[in-house]
Amino acid sequence: MPDKKNVERVKKLIEKRKLAQKKKGVEGKKDLIQKILSDIDDIPPFSQIATKALKLINNPKSSAVDIGRVISYDQALTAKVLRMANSAYYGFPKEVTTVGEAIVILGYDTLKSIVLALSMRKFYDHPVKGYGLQKGELWRHSVACALTAKFIGNHVNYSNPEEPFVAGLLHDVGKLILSEYVKDEYEKIMNMVTLRNVTFLDAEKAILGFDHQEMGVRVSEKWNFPDKIIEAIGFHHQPTGAEIDPLLTSIVHIADFICLSLGIGIGADGMLYALEGKALEIAGISSTEIDGLISESLEVTIEIDSILS
Repeated sequence: MPDKKNVERVKKLIEKRKLAQKKKGVEGKKDLIQKILSDIDDIPPFSQIATKALKLINNPKSSAVDIGRVISYDQALTAKVLRMANSAYYGFPKEVTTVGEAIVILGYDTLKSIVLALSMRKFYDHPVKGYGLQKGELWRHSVACALTAKFIGNHVNYSNPEEPFVAGLLHDVGKLILSEYVKDEYEKIMNMVTLRNVTFLDAEKAILGFDHQEMGVRVSEKWNFPDKIIEAIGFHHQPTGAEIDPLLTSIVHIADFICLSLGIGIGADGMLYALEGKALEIAGISSTEIDGLISESLEVTIEIDSILS
């Protein structure tokens, strides 16, 4: 018979080791979280021209001439704004040759979206290996989601369709921050998804301490976006959790699903997210409308995507 004292001693040693390992794991996760948060602090602000243009656009006292003068200092931005104003999407009967004219045609809200989108490209346009996205894929997915969200916003008579555009553009910005960490832990995350039958989002959070939605919230807070847009980014996979503007969050959720259905920026996790029926209900869209929305969204995105890309 084994000595009872020795058995108890061994049990205590095992428990002590388990507690030490657990403590080490918690401390390691805290260190990882701090490292991830410091990465957000390292994200540079928008360019000086973009920042100044956005401030002027948000100032009701600014004129199209004032904004056009600032934009004209950036040749690439000027060219994109003119191409957008001259696109078939806007159907202006004569060629637009000045930024001032383009601003009048596009409107301040659309101009703001264009400036924001072009400013974001430098962050998005590189490989996001942790999520299996090649160079340019996250950018294409984000632009497509932004355009689709704006299209859906118009379809459901959302009060300001440029807000879905911005939220759609930024919805996956958290992936840029978490990419390297997801890449290192990808096998663990996928094992948890497969063996425990949890979502990629839940596995991401369990392994890393954050999911890409939460990281998106941190980034958009840093950039001082409105609360409703921050919420849409933070709940784009769980739209029923939104409280400030459930409709905006549902629009982004549906747009994301449509873009993934079209094969735009699927990556490693794209097919692991389902369309929530409640989001359709909130947006007032029937399940039979989805196929039509997918087809129409593709048509809308093709031309403008080529301009912004």
